[in-house]
Amino acid sequence: MVFVVLLAVFILLVLGGYALHLRGKLQRLDAEREKARLVFEQQLKEKTAERRKGIIILAKGLVADELSVTEACLRISWLLEQIDEKTRESEDFSVFFQVADATAHIPILEAWKALTREQRKAFDRERLEIEKAFGDFVLVAAKKLIDEDLSLPGKASSELFYSV
Repeated sequence: MVFVVLLAVFILLVLGGYALHLRGKLQRLDAEREKARLVFEQQLKEKTAERRKGIIILAKGLVADELSVTEACLRISWLLEQIDEKTRESEDFSVFFQVADATAHIPILEAWKALTREQRKAFDRERLEIEKAFGDFVLVAAKKLIDEDLSLPGKASSELFYSV
């Protein structure tokens, strides 16, 4: 009988020790996960800051007439959407998306080079018409980006879309 009791106590001690070992392992895993989450948040903040800086540079280039309206809208709309998908619906910045959508079908790079001279002229005329129709609105939106230092949703917010 004493042997059975000693065996039971031994088994309980072994199981208790194993439970403590697992608890320590779980705490280390939780600490590693928290560290990874903090690193991810920092990287996300840095990428967002880089995108915001890029948007301001593009907006300044547009206002200074260093970029075409179409190119600026394509680039700014992409960066805005990377920061916040809801920006497309923003009344202040929707013009960038409208121009980008209206000109998205125009070939670029190698596809542009493959076009005939007549096709290029036709696409240029179409692009210029779109730029003429939206140009003033795009400049107003670009100036607003510059003046308000990119007053986009989430600028002051520290909340991230990722959570544990």
